[in-house]
Amino acid sequence: MSRRTTVTILLPQPDPEPTYPEYEELRRAARAKDGGPISGRTIATMEDVVARRGADWCTAVLGRSFPGLGRVPSRDGWMLILADERGLDPALPDRIVQERRAAEALREERAAAAAARREQENRRWALITAAAPAAFAVRENTRHSGVRGPLGHVTAAVDLVSGRSRQHKAGMGLCERPGRTNPLHLGEPLEGTPPTCVRCIEYAGQVRTLDAPAPPTPAEAALLLLIRDGVVFTMSPGRGQPTVRDTSTRSHDVAWGQLGRKVDGAARKLEAKGWTRIEDDWTSTPLGGTGRRWRLTDAGSAALEG
Repeated sequence: MSRRTTVTILLPQPDPEPTYPEYEELRRAARAKDGGPISGRTIATMEDVVARRGADWCTAVLGRSFPGLGRVPSRDGWMLILADERGLDPALPDRIVQERRAAEALREERAAAAAARREQENRRWALITAAAPAAFAVRENTRHSGVRGPLGHVTAAVDLVSGRSRQHKAGMGLCERPGRTNPLHLGEPLEGTPPTCVRCIEYAGQVRTLDAPAPPTPAEAALLLLIRDGVVFTMSPGRGQPTVRDTSTRSHDVAWGQLGRKVDGAARKLEAKGWTRIEDDWTSTPLGGTGRRWRLTDAGSAALEG
């Protein structure tokens, strides 16, 4: 059985970029001091200098970033002691100043982007809750947490349904299926916090109460649009039975195409749902015939817009 071998590689430190003329002489003096073992008193002195002077001063003395006393050679520690004794107060290297400015600009850019994203999420959630059929609450999953923290799920106080028949039980996340073997463990409602679960947000814009009618299917929505545009008529050609026709499309081999495409069955289903009505008067159709125009009811307009 093979064993894994871990190799640690130390990246080389960048060359020092001191900003004060005493650097070379100070380094030679530190090299002279750095002979033999270091006593506990010397280590305590180094720690005291670092604590009093701070990391920026240490960086300026060494001419490169100061990662901490435990991560630099003892010669650098002696340089800090000698610089403190001589009262040196050099400026930071230009490269480090520029890097910090660039890092600060990047932090500000990311903070601005995060603030804009939060504002957009709050605005979207406000629009969803304003049109919601029930009061929503946002609760975090207390069992699992992702890279950005636990997801905020959407719950409702009443049972809801979406699509044709998907159930959303009260108190459960809208993304959950009833009876799932590993249900979410949700905490207390959060105030002023939009949800972060993408599926919950999607369902929040689709759910309806149990007594509300189901939304139109894509085919029903397409026919509702034609009715809204005023191109669907009930027609009685010759001695035939009345039929419902879409006059935006010419019929094939029937009355020279003037009747339009037959949509009788689909239109009757919309009428049964209360989404459409038929005018009493006979009017001309776009294809040159005559018929009774179909119109949307208020419920049909709401179903189409919803």
